[in-house]
Amino acid sequence: MTLASSSSIVTLTATDTCGNAVTADVVVCQNEGYLAENLDLSTWNFEGSAQWDGTNGWVELTGPTRGQSGTAFQTSTTVDSSNVQIEFDFFVSGGDGADGISITAIDSDRMTSFVGSSGGGIGYGGLPGWSIEVDTWHNAEHNDPTTADHLSLHLDGVVTAPLVWSDLPEMEDGNWHRMAVNVTGTRVTVDIDGSSYIDQAVPELTSFPAYVGFTGATGYYTNYHLIDALEVEEFVCD
Repeated sequence: MTLASSSSIVTLTATDTCGNAVTADVVVCQNEGYLAENLDLSTWNFEGSAQWDGTNGWVELTGPTRGQSGTAFQTSTTVDSSNVQIEFDFFVSGGDGADGISITAIDSDRMTSFVGSSGGGIGYGGLPGWSIEVDTWHNAEHNDPTTADHLSLHLDGVVTAPLVWSDLPEMEDGNWHRMAVNVTGTRVTVDIDGSSYIDQAVPELTSFPAYVGFTGATGYYTNYHLIDALEVEEFVCD
């Protein structure tokens, strides 16, 4: 039996050998969600330098080339931006240092484009919604809060105004890293490689229908920016 992504009532009936029967209703709930590997890639929107690497089975947002901006959004369905869990692997190495990647929930009602600014804009600059960036290059002109690699949350593509942020260990180490993002109402948690870096309420967050996707960019300096093993779940159950 396949359940819809919502609450459902299942009626159970038990009958004994004498023919006596009892029934009971059980409420069950199935969360919505998808695994990227199970999706038809024709439902993804790739723009700028982003492409599907069929040989390796991952998304390449940028190669180690200057001035690139690439985005990849799953557009077959929207999720509630304030009630979602996202996990994925990312790789930000192989060049000479810049600029980073973001996981972005783009507001499907307000968007006019899937691709934002390059360089320190990390491909999400100017896009409506929320973005959580892994920034690997210090841009003083963008008010980066630290000179170290860092994690930060931004609204509506305003790269100069992080709402929350945290220093990160070196991300450009030639390894893949696992990131888990959980947004429940106004509470945001972000873990990388099993360590918690953000766990707090962000009152500015609102609910909107969102396409979930990724952005990445290079400027004068570069890196490969790769995404793999995406899982998204929208919580429709209590």
